[in-house]
Amino acid sequence: MNDNKLAKNKIINIIGAAFLTFLMLGLGQISCGKIKRGIIIYFASFLLAAIAVFICTKPFPPFNILIPAIIFIGLYVFAIVDAILIARDPENTLRLKPIVGYLIQAYKIPSGAMIPTLLIGDQILVDKHIYKNKELSRGDIVIFPYPVKPEQDFIKRVVALGGDTFEIKGKQTYLNGKLLQEPYAIHKDPKIFPAEENQRDFYGPITVPTDSVFVMGDNRDNAYDSRFWGVVKKDTIKAKIINIYWSWDKEAGSVRWYRIGKQIL
Repeated sequence: MNDNKLAKNKIINIIGAAFLTFLMLGLGQISCGKIKRGIIIYFASFLLAAIAVFICTKPFPPFNILIPAIIFIGLYVFAIVDAILIARDPENTLRLKPIVGYLIQAYKIPSGAMIPTLLIGDQILVDKHIYKNKELSRGDIVIFPYPVKPEQDFIKRVVALGGDTFEIKGKQTYLNGKLLQEPYAIHKDPKIFPAEENQRDFYGPITVPTDSVFVMGDNRDNAYDSRFWGVVKKDTIKAKIINIYWSWDKEAGSVRWYRIGKQIL
């Protein structure tokens, strides 16, 4: 490997370690192979947070605000600088990319099928191993291979699990015979297609196979989902979305600062 490539990899690893630390204190150290150090920093942050909250309750302004602020800023600066110093060591940086890739992965949202939850230009982090320890839940936003074109990944919300009876009547979603409350879903097209013309607004009823889930986009009138190409096999689901780490509004030519760090529920 030439010097230029080594230098480029070093910069990428340093930025990655700093960014992961910003997302969660200690994660940058863990990603570089310093697992014990990362765990200590992670739990130390809880202790210092408790101390800061305690100080906030004391009636001696402005120090009851300034001291907690200094604690938080100091902790973040220390953790980020520490992660960067660790990532500068070639023996540590070699571990960064595979470990990060094993745990999380970044995706960019290219379409409006998940509006308003996900906007075009949002960049998200996903947990690739969450379903090793827990079951899928209704409402999870997941990534899976598009059943019609498996080399392409799709992002949709799980609305029905295996064994559920699912039906859409006049754009209203029913689960096991009851109207499903979906505050995340939107309908922008006032037109309602009859069932014989289009399955967008009338669908089912069907019983979801036990090994599958029914997924839909939140932008219901402009989403290509299980209504059109069927259910998704549970064992093909790759990951669950964690949060938005960056968002760029192409039309406005600006960063959507209010979306950075937003958790996806």
